[in-house]
Amino acid sequence: MAATRSVLDSLEPVTTGQQIDLFVETLVSVPLRDDRATMEFPFFALQKRPLLTPIIYQDGNVAIRISPGERGIATIWDKDVLIYLSSLINSRIERGEEVSRTVCITAHDLLRVTRRHTGKNGYQEIYDALFRLRSTTITTDIQSGGERETRGFGWIDSFRILTKENKAGNRVMQGLEITLNDWTFRALVKDRRVLAINPAYFDLTGGLERRLYEIARKHVGRQAEWKVSLLLLAKKCGTMQRNLRRFKFDLKELAELDRLPDYQLFLINDHSSPTAKAMEAAGMKGTRGAKRTPNEAVIVVFKPRSKAASPAAECSEAA
Repeated sequence: MAATRSVLDSLEPVTTGQQIDLFVETLVSVPLRDDRATMEFPFFALQKRPLLTPIIYQDGNVAIRISPGERGIATIWDKDVLIYLSSLINSRIERGEEVSRTVCITAHDLLRVTRRHTGKNGYQEIYDALFRLRSTTITTDIQSGGERETRGFGWIDSFRILTKENKAGNRVMQGLEITLNDWTFRALVKDRRVLAINPAYFDLTGGLERRLYEIARKHVGRQAEWKVSLLLLAKKCGTMQRNLRRFKFDLKELAELDRLPDYQLFLINDHSSPTAKAMEAAGMKGTRGAKRTPNEAVIVVFKPRSKAASPAAECSEAA
């Protein structure tokens, strides 16, 4: 509680004539939208404790480096702010209205839409998220707005928080004025690379769960299923090679819990993989008879819930 009061007490109160021009509409009836590039690549930390080491991703022509600020790399929960802003901007574009990189919103509505507590801790979370989004540095050459160049930026260029005093005389957060970086804004306005997401996404409490949902939403599309190797999926989640065993364990646990909105995931053994064949050639009984399936022989399958079969009926579990 004390931390929240210290943050708000350091901000200027709203006075007559200073009120920012807040959007009249809210996201109650506006479809949620997310940026395709941030769903494709591992831009965000999947843990709540500060991640102070860079995330580095290299695949073909795409190179990404995410460097931490003093409070660590922006987390996948901090990304809720970007989803909220992207949804508002997209809604205005679809209505034929003018849009700007600077967006003005109410703090309470942001908390409500992203299904967070609207008490003091919730407002402190907003402040912390804005700080990390501003201080995290992304260096990438992903194309945006028809342009390919190496760029360095933070997720937001600036933010302003306005407060007011309530009846009890306490300072409370009221309005937020946030300026998106040009890279994200161009992707929304010029490329129109956005995808609808399920509001139940905000109910997912685990960082890996959230990451798996956005990967599935990006790749499954209208397919009956989408398959990806364990190694590539780990790379897309920002998992280091030395943590693959733990990553596979976590995937198996999440597959059993089955909490992803719209999708189910299964782990299967690829018995035709070069690794599996090499094991058989060496006189082993194959991956089914091996004590532990090698990571190179594990495939992760994502299916839309309407088309998902039970793992017992169709998929063999990866050991």
